[in-house]
Amino acid sequence: MDFKESSFKIIKNHNCPFYQNGDEFKVVGRSISLMGKPTCLTLMSDVMAALVNCQGIQTIIKSAPREHVFNCSGYQSGCPGTIRLKYLRTATPAADPIAKIDKELSDISQELNNFSIFKTLSDHEVKEIVSYFKVQELKKGQIILRKGDRGENLFIILSGEVEIVGDYGIAIAKLGRGEIFGEMSLLTGNPVSTKVKVVEDTKTMCMSANYFKMILSRFSPLQMYFTRLLARRLAKSNIERSKQISSGMSGNLSEITATELLQALNMTQKTGVLKLNFPKGEARISLRDGHIVHAEFREITGEKAFFEIMKQKRGNFKFKPGLPPNEMNASKIADFMYLMMEAMNRIDEESHQPEAS
Repeated sequence: MDFKESSFKIIKNHNCPFYQNGDEFKVVGRSISLMGKPTCLTLMSDVMAALVNCQGIQTIIKSAPREHVFNCSGYQSGCPGTIRLKYLRTATPAADPIAKIDKELSDISQELNNFSIFKTLSDHEVKEIVSYFKVQELKKGQIILRKGDRGENLFIILSGEVEIVGDYGIAIAKLGRGEIFGEMSLLTGNPVSTKVKVVEDTKTMCMSANYFKMILSRFSPLQMYFTRLLARRLAKSNIERSKQISSGMSGNLSEITATELLQALNMTQKTGVLKLNFPKGEARISLRDGHIVHAEFREITGEKAFFEIMKQKRGNFKFKPGLPPNEMNASKIADFMYLMMEAMNRIDEESHQPEAS
């Protein structure tokens, strides 16, 4: 059975271990998109049952309501939580499997191929990715992001100009057509580190964090693009700090996060030992030419130790250039970008887990 294009939104959450209020899911034809969220088989079964029931009624009774509210059957399967969802039938999907694109974006879809973020993608891939964006118009003087905000959206500028403002109101950079902002917080999982202000009336493409994670996992060229973009942004905003760190700087993680610290060392291809002192114990990360060749935290070593280190938010650090001979010839424990992305995913998943009672 092919289903019409439908959406489901969580409107109430009671101790669900996977999802939060406001999370949305889409069904187009026979395809279910979880927007980068974990898969719950119980929820999938409930969604399919709702579709069969609701769309069957709508086929017979043309005036049947287009909305339907229901609870998942989590308790029946032994799950400690449950969620309440609202189902909304939208329309019969178009012949093209790509979701409907905002008319304004559709009109300029060919032109978007010239934007640096889309240059390595096919026309079909660009159209699919663009379908997850919405057009947003911003007025001169408007503050889009504030330091300390939770990163919730990725922005691509279609026209106009915005300004990146650092501490003490100092302008760091201006961004124009085809440039991107909002990605730092989405990639690192950290709060927004600078303010973004509209310099002149601006039009942007805006994508939610859930969609961003989904397309990043699906399109490998985008992973490479954002890896390079992240490195360039860090180079501009933290160049002096990077120089100090690479020469043996010590400091506190309240001044620079572990993510930014390692990105800086990777970007500058440094070789040395990063020692970290956390409330839960001491940790050590060894880098050769910016790649991680060893990690240890308490009794743990390797990838597992690295992921545990990245979860720590408070502590001091010290970087010392140079490695012992046995680590100069050691293999890297994994690809650097994989380690960073996997650490971010694990932190994100844990933040959605219910607290132990």
